[in-house]
Amino acid sequence: MYAANSISTYANAPIMDAWEKTATKRNPLLYDETLYQYICSLIRQHTGSNKIQHLYSWWGILSKGDKLPSHTHTHPRPERTISGVVYEQGESCKLYVKNLNSEPQAFTTTYGNTILFSANSEHWTETYTGTQVRRCIAFDFVILNQKSCQCKSEICIRCVHYKLDRLGLQILAHSPAERERYIKQNLNEILREGLFNDKPIALSIDKNKYFNV
Repeated sequence: MYAANSISTYANAPIMDAWEKTATKRNPLLYDETLYQYICSLIRQHTGSNKIQHLYSWWGILSKGDKLPSHTHTHPRPERTISGVVYEQGESCKLYVKNLNSEPQAFTTTYGNTILFSANSEHWTETYTGTQVRRCIAFDFVILNQKSCQCKSEICIRCVHYKLDRLGLQILAHSPAERERYIKQNLNEILREGLFNDKPIALSIDKNKYFNV
């Protein structure tokens, strides 16, 4: 298995006081030192690297009848990025993670569980049926000494988010932030259309087959 596709699960995260400490904070993981150091140790173990950096973290909340739709986390940088989630409250609700050209894997999510996976992997939840509000902290880290893929002159789904200009597509946006949102929103569409397979493609791909240009 390509290392970027690895998925790791852990139990017994020290998250008992996290909500009280960080519920109102932006990037809450940075405001609970014990939990932060714990997550960092897991990411070092998962990636085999000590050169890691927190990018973002946030609380995710589901009430009965809610579900998390399929999405990925992409960042405009060439290094490998890792996503993860640690569960603080709520009844069991399956998380699905789908690596490129693979079947989805289902993970049971309960209190204190942590799951790490590639930020480029699609992930979503089933509909939450619990009566207690489900809370978790999701987070993204960058691995500063590892590349997102093995491409050189090629381009693949793992590096398209920072090489999109090389596809020759014109993206009209009012701001860099709007352009970035457009890229993130359309990566899954690109993947579903088959533009990127497990192996990288040449840059001479016929883009008109997949885009209206």
